[in-house]
Amino acid sequence: MGLVTLAQAYYALAAFLLLAGWLIVTDAPVLRSFRRSRLATTLLTLAAITWFGWWLMSLPEADLAGLPRLPVVLGFLGASFATFFYMPDFLSVRSLAVLMLFLARATLDAGYRQLPYSLLDASVSYGLLILFGFWWACSPPVFCRQCDWVLTTDARRKLFGGLSLLLGLACVVQAFLLP
Repeated sequence: MGLVTLAQAYYALAAFLLLAGWLIVTDAPVLRSFRRSRLATTLLTLAAITWFGWWLMSLPEADLAGLPRLPVVLGFLGASFATFFYMPDFLSVRSLAVLMLFLARATLDAGYRQLPYSLLDASVSYGLLILFGFWWACSPPVFCRQCDWVLTTDARRKLFGGLSLLLGLACVVQAFLLP
């Protein structure tokens, strides 16, 4: 779809990583409370559904295999909204994971055929967003255990939060170094 430039992709990755790093380093209570929060569930799930709906509406006709677009979109969006009722437990974590996968897709599309400038983008997208996005979407309790483990000691918080902050800053720098 190519609607995002590589610089914009780096800024999006930087925003995600800097926010995550700041939340970890400061031991923000939201890291423990958002897992079952109705507000976080609603906001993250609506963001994921909106992004998914936009993506479905933007698909080329050939990718729909001759199916009529509107019934396909309505069917998928209906199933997505049904998660509020049939799969509410840890839905905020699952929605965060889906948003991570969508962000990875957008940034990888932006970096396609732009080597060596897109190496950091690909490393962060594949190494963090896709790996943990799939893992947390399949098993949200793993997110809770990993999050609790990182937040248990100051050393771990500073290490993992600092790494996230450094990666975020590297993405900002890389965006400025693009030709």
